[in-house]
Amino acid sequence: MKQHHFLPVFLALIASYLGLHFYAARWLVKSFSLSPSAAAWLRTALLLAAFFSPFTMYLKRQWDSPALEPLYTAGYAWMGIILLAAFFFACSDLASVLLRRAQAAGTIPPAAVLTALLFTLAWAFYGGLKAPAVKEITVRLKGLPPGLEGYKIAQISDMHIDSAWKLREFAALVDEINAASPDLVLITGDLIDPGITCQENLAALTARLKSRQGVFGSPGNHEYYYGLEKAMGCYKAFGITTLVNEAADLKDLRLIGFGDIHTENLSGPEVRSLLEKYRSDKLTVIMSHQPVYYDLMAGTGNYLVLSGHTHRGQIFPFHIFTKLFYRYFYGLYRIKDSVFYVTSGAGTWGPPMRWLAPAEVPVITLLGAEK
Repeated sequence: MKQHHFLPVFLALIASYLGLHFYAARWLVKSFSLSPSAAAWLRTALLLAAFFSPFTMYLKRQWDSPALEPLYTAGYAWMGIILLAAFFFACSDLASVLLRRAQAAGTIPPAAVLTALLFTLAWAFYGGLKAPAVKEITVRLKGLPPGLEGYKIAQISDMHIDSAWKLREFAALVDEINAASPDLVLITGDLIDPGITCQENLAALTARLKSRQGVFGSPGNHEYYYGLEKAMGCYKAFGITTLVNEAADLKDLRLIGFGDIHTENLSGPEVRSLLEKYRSDKLTVIMSHQPVYYDLMAGTGNYLVLSGHTHRGQIFPFHIFTKLFYRYFYGLYRIKDSVFYVTSGAGTWGPPMRWLAPAEVPVITLLGAEK
């Protein structure tokens, strides 16, 4: 299997995260001309805040309690707050440099920067907490069987259910999906995270989904973090038929569900081997959590491939870094005669925030190719 070395990336992310706090402290000290003692207190406070989010993540995994949910939420939220704060402070510094080079009078008032930041934070929290919208997508496929003309597939990805309020959000999602009357519901990974016990009445909730041909799913990387066997038990409690490097036939189409490709370290030849193993004359729909190996897939057959994972960056400017790792970042792609859709996801991971990357539930309607 191909090895993916994530340690350097992880260390770079940790260093960058700490750097955001030091930069924010420097900007505040400089902008408000704080005294040495006040500056020292601020730097200490932000350094402690840098460890607040990792601590709450660890605590949630080791000792999850509904009573501590506000603490967990605050810890996760801080990651988004410091990211946006550092971004706005950097934009302010850049604007000041440009003004000086243009020999223009005046600077960006720090109070104006903080006001814009607070407005954006409110916008981001609203985007993260509101119910995702159903996104209607029409996909034309070459050689579509007449029986699949107008066939609707609803895709749920990246819900990251880890608390009671995320379950309530999922319940609202069910009503939105039912209103779209899909023929099939597909879960493309990262449905659950530590915090859900799977003792809740999940089957009754998922049973409310009105889908003519059922609910199928494949795991994302967070199901492996949760513990794949335990996570698949949760999927079963939801009433979801899971496919992990497996296939299933539904009359006019074949479903293939990959395990999370990067977490399983699947190489290109291994992905190709699985596709050849499950090759079919039927329309083949693939659930693959991470949007990788798309060119390889398109070279082996004609597929409709559904993915998630990227969250479309979730909080700008994180889009920039996500795009560095994922060429197919968000939206509809056509490669040869295959069609690929990468959704921004229905939920949030970490900060309960979304900015310039709204959540969505794609409902894909299949039509034959135009003549």
